[in-house]
Amino acid sequence: MLFPLLLACMNPALTAPEAAAAPGTYNLSGSLYIQVYKDPSTIAAALAHDHIIQAKGWTGTATIDLEDLSTCSMDISVPVAAMVVDATPIRENLGYTTFPKDSEREDIKKEMLSEDQLHGEKYKTITWKSTQCEMDGERLKMTGDLTIRGKTKTLTLPLAVKQDEVSFHVKGAAAIKATDFGFEAYSAGFGALKNQNRMLLSVSVHGKP
Repeated sequence: MLFPLLLACMNPALTAPEAAAAPGTYNLSGSLYIQVYKDPSTIAAALAHDHIIQAKGWTGTATIDLEDLSTCSMDISVPVAAMVVDATPIRENLGYTTFPKDSEREDIKKEMLSEDQLHGEKYKTITWKSTQCEMDGERLKMTGDLTIRGKTKTLTLPLAVKQDEVSFHVKGAAAIKATDFGFEAYSAGFGALKNQNRMLLSVSVHGKP
C-alpha cells in the first residue's frame, strides 16, 4: 500500500492556456493525492479496498510563465506523517461507494507508515522538484524528481494549465510504482490480499503570488 505524496485528478481535461501571467514565484495550494489499487485477482479481494492517500500540511512554490518556459519550476514537500487515508469526502468525489471505518483507516495508515512500506519514522517527507518544462500541444509536460522513502525517480507529469495575470492552475496525473521507490506493494495472508504495484499520483494545484 502507499504513500502516495502529494498530489489530484484522474484523466484531466485539457484546457487551452489563457493569457500568461508575469514571471514570479507563486505559493501553491490545492489537492495532492495517490490512489492505491487492490489486486482484484487475489482470493480475499472482496474484503479489500482501493485507497486514496491525501497530502496534508504540504508546502510548495512554483514559477510558471508560458511565454518563457526556461523559468518554469515547481518544488513541493509533503510531510509523510500528516497524510490522510481514505477520507470520506474525497472517496465520494471520486465516485467510490465503500467507506472504511475510522478504526480501519487507522490500521491502514499504521501499515502505510510501517518500515516495510513508507517507513515514516525514517523518511519523513516526500518531495517533488521539477527539472524541465515543455509544451506538448496545449499541455505542459513537467519533468522532475519525485523522492519517496529516500528513493528518487524521474517522472513526467502532463498538466492541463489555466493561467491569467495573477494566478494559475495546473491539473494532471501520472502512474508510479511502489517498487521504483524501494518497497513492495502491501500484501497480507500470504498473498491472499494485496495491492497492485501501480499507483496513480494526481495533482490539482493553484498558484498565487
